[in-house]
Amino acid sequence: MSPPRATPITPERPVSGAFGRSMRVYRVILGLAFEAARGKAVALFAFAAVFGMFGAITGLVTKLVVDALSGGDPGRAMAIGVGYLLLVGATGLVDDVAALLQSDLGERTSHAVEQKLMTVSSAAAGLEHLERPEYADKVKLVRDRSFIPYFAFTNLNSFSSIFFGLVAAVVLLGFVHPLLSVLPVVVAPGVVVQFKNYRKHFVRHDATALDERLARHYLELATEPAAAKEIRLFGLGPHLIERHRKITDAYNGMLFRDQLHRSWAGVAAGALYGAALAGAIAFVGWLALDRRATLGDVALVVQVARMAIGQVQSAARQAAWLAELSFVGERYLWLLDYRPTVAVKPAAEAAPVPDRVEQGIAFDHVSFTYPGTDEPVLTDISLFLPAGTTVALVGENGAGKTSLVKLLCRFYDPTEGRITVDGTDLRDLDLDAWRARTGAAFQDFVHFQLVASEAVGVGDLPAIDDLERVGASARQAGADRVIDRLPDGLDTQLGRWFEGGVDLSEGEWQRVALARGLMRPSPALLVLDEPTASLDPRAEHEVFATFAAMTRRKGGDSPITVLVSHRFSTVRMADVIVVLHDGRIEEQGSHDDLLATGGRYAELFRLQASRY
Repeated sequence: MSPPRATPITPERPVSGAFGRSMRVYRVILGLAFEAARGKAVALFAFAAVFGMFGAITGLVTKLVVDALSGGDPGRAMAIGVGYLLLVGATGLVDDVAALLQSDLGERTSHAVEQKLMTVSSAAAGLEHLERPEYADKVKLVRDRSFIPYFAFTNLNSFSSIFFGLVAAVVLLGFVHPLLSVLPVVVAPGVVVQFKNYRKHFVRHDATALDERLARHYLELATEPAAAKEIRLFGLGPHLIERHRKITDAYNGMLFRDQLHRSWAGVAAGALYGAALAGAIAFVGWLALDRRATLGDVALVVQVARMAIGQVQSAARQAAWLAELSFVGERYLWLLDYRPTVAVKPAAEAAPVPDRVEQGIAFDHVSFTYPGTDEPVLTDISLFLPAGTTVALVGENGAGKTSLVKLLCRFYDPTEGRITVDGTDLRDLDLDAWRARTGAAFQDFVHFQLVASEAVGVGDLPAIDDLERVGASARQAGADRVIDRLPDGLDTQLGRWFEGGVDLSEGEWQRVALARGLMRPSPALLVLDEPTASLDPRAEHEVFATFAAMTRRKGGDSPITVLVSHRFSTVRMADVIVVLHDGRIEEQGSHDDLLATGGRYAELFRLQASRY
């Protein structure tokens, strides 16, 4: 089986319009730095303006000293030199302060980007964005370059420094001769060439995002404990290394060709800069020979012209950084502007979630197709989940069971049809309130590497510190036996990420996840999507028997429980069993009724029973 191939991402607009687009992006990401530490940013901006003019000031001092010495006034030359040394000392102190402020600003802006990413990824109501490769590529790129807003600020500082330095240089060169003031303009084409060249580099780099993720995935498979057994058993090590090598060789080849291309552009720009500097020096030398310039003027032009050309070269480098800032910033804005398919009504406009579901939840001709795909995973589903009942979803892999659960939790909205709760469209309900009334445990549960009480308590954040509630949920899920064996009970750090942490078996982690799903005090809906897949059949039966007894003890306040399981010893406890096949409901009824019918359920049940 061949690995997936990267599909180049087409730039949102042509490269030729990059500069104007970059400036728009620049304003947005630069705002993050100012939000993170406005006072420090303003101070650094002021320092940059002063530092930018320092080269021109040095050139002016050199001219004055040379003219004083050539005019026979060493005392004046000495006084100017001492004043300059005092200025250098003061500038050094300011430079130390600026370095301290820059370090703090860099940390703050990186953390601000990370928090923005966490917000845009976790605050969206649905899952669609997280399951799209394009979204994952952009998140990875921005996450790996969380320093970019800080670099945007330093880039602005550098441009500020360059601007003030060039203004001072133009003024001083113009005093020597007006023609010399056009020197920065003569070498400006080099900036444009290098900017476009770097912009193309970043567009090419964008096209490698999928390949980079694949290479990282192969590295993780070969080095992480979770895959170690299968890697060794199937002899996959050399195969993974070879795939990793092919991807990285192709990437390194592209990188070398790109660097070679940029190097030639740099050589051409350097030749232009050198010719301009030589011309300026020759011109002022001719003026001096013609007695229209002093020796001090010659010294000033040599120093300030070199500084001005250096500033223009620096502008080219900053323009290159601006290209990457634009490149990453566009992806950052794409993430901020991304609109998932689950639209959330403001709380003031949404219908309230009923305190108690009186009738039930109804699927009314619901069909669903995942965004970005063409084949529906659910087709014309009409189903009623009566209040207070346990409904089991049965079917082969790919039948649509988990997709139906995702619709119930409103991770997605139906493509066609609607889902109602006591007659009210689920899309009209207050989403946060609906989620707060939904308890859930999934097969692909999270290993929260927190202390044990928090790993359970996050299932109901307002009660995360309520150890009595946490303990009760743990007992209902059978996780109390796991916690009782931990060295510090509920205060034990779980997982290997932190010193002193205790790792659990997969079955033990699953019991913790079940306890977390039971933390909600009075759920309207309880979703159990194969949450006991890592438990043995006896343990799973015990867990679901506990759930059944618990919900029935609540009488009229019991939740609607939706159970997904492949084990029929568990499924038979449900009040209603729904059999899905190829995204459609094939049959539904009680265990006994479905066996008597002799349809797909009976076939699957007998097939599983024959194994024992």
